[in-house]
Order: sequence, then C-alpha cells, then structure tokens
Amino acid sequence: MEDAVATFARNAALARRRLHLTQEDVSGRSGIHPTEVSRIENGERDVRVSTVFRLAAALEVSPGALLDGLP
Repeated sequence: MEDAVATFARNAALARRRLHLTQEDVSGRSGIHPTEVSRIENGERDVRVSTVFRLAAALEVSPGALLDGLP
C-alpha cells in the first residue's frame, strides 16, 4: 500500500495537471512557494493540515480528494 505522503503527492500533481496549471500557478493561487509545491508533488514534504486546505482550494478539489484519491 502506498504511504500517505506518496498518495498526497500523486493526487496533488494529478489535480494540478487536470487544471492545466504549472507549479508556479499553484503557488500563486495557494501562497505556497513554488519550490515547496515541487517538493510536495515529489513526496519530499509531509504537509501540515493548513497546507492541505490551501492546496485543495488552489486545485479546486476537496481536501479529502488529495488525501484519498481523485475520482
């Protein structure tokens, strides 16, 4: 089974690509530095709850979708 960080990373990257956004676009929408967006998508960063909500809003999905999986 995939670990939570890897699942979140995969789902965040997928959600971003579905919206045809760059990591810089997500950074602008979420207020998270582009380097951090990259680290999150690469599974190098275990994010805080507040970051989950900021990314979810920027990616127009629910926080649960990032944690559990996108439809």
